[in-house]
Amino acid sequence: MGNRESKQVKQPAAAEAAASEPSNAPRQASLGEWESPITSASIAEKAVKLRNPFLRASDGALFWLELRPSEGGRQVLVMRSPDGAIRDVTPPATTAEGFNVRTTVYEYGGGEYCIVGDTVYFTNFKDQALYAQDLTAISGSGGTEPLMDPQTPRLVTHGSEARGERFADGSWDENRQRLVLVSEVHKEGESGRELPPGHVVNRLVAWAVWSNACGDVSSGDVTALVSGANFYSYPAISPSGRWLAWVQWDFPNMPWDHTTLLVAPLLDDGTVGQAISSYLYFVDDKSGWWNLYRCRAPVTTGTTVYDAAAGWTSAAAEAESLAPMEAEWGFPSWNLDRRSYQPLHTPTPPPPGLTVIKTLKPLRCPRGKVLSDGSVLGVFTDPRVAGQILGLLQPPAQATTASTASTSTSAAGAGVVSGGGWKLTSINLGMTHFSSPPLVRLAGASGGGSGGGAPLTVAAIAASFTRGQAVVQLTATSLEALTAVTPADLQVIKSSSTSQIPEGYISVPEPIEFPTTFDGKPTTAHMLYYPPTNKDFTYPAGVLPPLLVESHGGPTSSAVPAIGALLQYWTSRAPHRTAVRSLYSALYRIVLHCTAPPTRKVFSAGASLYGVADLRLLAEHTHKFESRYLDMMVGPLPDAAAVYDARSPLKHPDGFSSPVIFFQGDQDKVVPPEQAIAMYNAVKAAGLPTGLVMLAGEQHGFRQAVSIRTALEARGMCLKFACKDIGDRVGTTANPHVEYGWFDDPHSSARFRYPQLLTTQIGLF
Repeated sequence: MGNRESKQVKQPAAAEAAASEPSNAPRQASLGEWESPITSASIAEKAVKLRNPFLRASDGALFWLELRPSEGGRQVLVMRSPDGAIRDVTPPATTAEGFNVRTTVYEYGGGEYCIVGDTVYFTNFKDQALYAQDLTAISGSGGTEPLMDPQTPRLVTHGSEARGERFADGSWDENRQRLVLVSEVHKEGESGRELPPGHVVNRLVAWAVWSNACGDVSSGDVTALVSGANFYSYPAISPSGRWLAWVQWDFPNMPWDHTTLLVAPLLDDGTVGQAISSYLYFVDDKSGWWNLYRCRAPVTTGTTVYDAAAGWTSAAAEAESLAPMEAEWGFPSWNLDRRSYQPLHTPTPPPPGLTVIKTLKPLRCPRGKVLSDGSVLGVFTDPRVAGQILGLLQPPAQATTASTASTSTSAAGAGVVSGGGWKLTSINLGMTHFSSPPLVRLAGASGGGSGGGAPLTVAAIAASFTRGQAVVQLTATSLEALTAVTPADLQVIKSSSTSQIPEGYISVPEPIEFPTTFDGKPTTAHMLYYPPTNKDFTYPAGVLPPLLVESHGGPTSSAVPAIGALLQYWTSRAPHRTAVRSLYSALYRIVLHCTAPPTRKVFSAGASLYGVADLRLLAEHTHKFESRYLDMMVGPLPDAAAVYDARSPLKHPDGFSSPVIFFQGDQDKVVPPEQAIAMYNAVKAAGLPTGLVMLAGEQHGFRQAVSIRTALEARGMCLKFACKDIGDRVGTTANPHVEYGWFDDPHSSARFRYPQLLTTQIGLF
């Protein structure tokens, strides 16, 4: 019986119960009968995802990306000019070009745009080429007539599409008027043949760019700066223009396993020489936690590579930890351009020198800014606190209350001076999750300033357990004033949704710790528990709500400690919900053994969004970035073939006991569609209710509004099905989609209302 009919039958009973209670008392109703103002339409069509902010030092203009499901999932660059006006930089979707600011380097992208004065350089999704767009007219900053129409971006990387070349993570080389970028080539030079994933070429390149008298962007020949490693990220030019820094790594490592940080001089001819900068900040997990370190350059008197390398080896060994603590200042680098810090002012240029390559395991960049006085503003995560923390680290000269009494700092002890005299102060903005590192602009031209006494602006993309994701900003008269700000000082520039969740429907999580084992030893895991929350409804006495368990994309991910419309969609409709938060530290990030198989049936049903069914199939067909990922988690093939089979759900059909529905993008290169198709067929062959929804035009993650609605409504329908006497119904031979109301009620028939999404009508059950 369909859900609509079910509601009609039970409404009189609900009305009778309501009549016997005060009008403002919650009504008793079971699963599927709770009404919520949080709808699939409001989630898919009235919300955007905010990403990659940039604060321009010259005038304080603030930029960010918006992923808009209502526009087919395209990403648009948005600017808030100094006068407070918010405007789209990217031309409307209705234009012939249909610009979409998105790169697919490493498939996960990141580093899609680079602001250089009044010009933005960005990668366009359709052809993955680099474009330039003038911002003068858009910003309203005055000046002469712009050389280029601000609504007509111009191609920079001529010929790149023929090579299948993609670009990301750009850094501007002012001295040479060029962009230094991460390049990814997918086609063979002469034949144009598509390269297999393992043979895709990554390198660092430079493109010279300028505007000619006709207003067209011209480009010189591409210059290959660095090659030979499997992967590159974080290219950065020093303020003097003399130095290029970058991170690189090789198979089988992922960027959180083992990376190398290099710094080299840029020679007069624009090529890269051998040397290293004199002052480095980095994050290392040698203590078991990603902590922030500072390494001073040695005084090198020798003139050979060997002399310089020996000096730097010694200096690296003496690097100081700025705040030793059991907390994380780093993060797994799944996306490019999750930048760590950029000096806003460099008092003196780095001294000349030769060589060095410093290798750390793993090297990650901190989430923060290095201010001109040496202070660092960043975000860290403490597993004992349900959320991220914004912290200010001040060096001994600035930490006026400094002492060296403490050698270990925690969130609970924020404000305590760490070893070496550095002081860590927590800044309370009322936010529990930061999607970006804090951006800092000091007062004065080009964001310069003399130190802690200068006024400053801080911006970020953040959220809390009661406030949705937003671009936020605050101003402070000094660093000292910054440490005293409160949530009331925070200005919301742009919220991610125009449809705010009303009071009475927001479920606030409770952090939970539970014992588990790792490698045979006891340890602790963390989870966020969200209770059902709806001011209008409650469960009948004696009825327990179902429990939804969400596992994040581990082992390097974690549940987001902030409110989310998707999450509240469920909790306002009756279920409990838990999200596996994470197992912190390097110990927990290393997953080598799968233990404790379930001895009884735990789950009544499941939903898989672009999940993995066969590890061997994944290793053979996934993209380059993750093509050796399983080497570290499971083991290299063919030696670990038995382990691959043991951990692949597809290899254990006898263990299937519950209905599962699968959602998959037909253009997913990370987890190819074959995985979902194979798993669907296996569950169907086991005689269990199942379904497969193949979403056209979607990749790894759903971006289009219609896809988001389809997946959300179908999952809701599955929940209702799973919780209605499922134990008796699974074994019946009646047509499931008729008996259980999967596809004959308005909330579960999305696949019929949106048939254009389905590239294939793979059986419903």
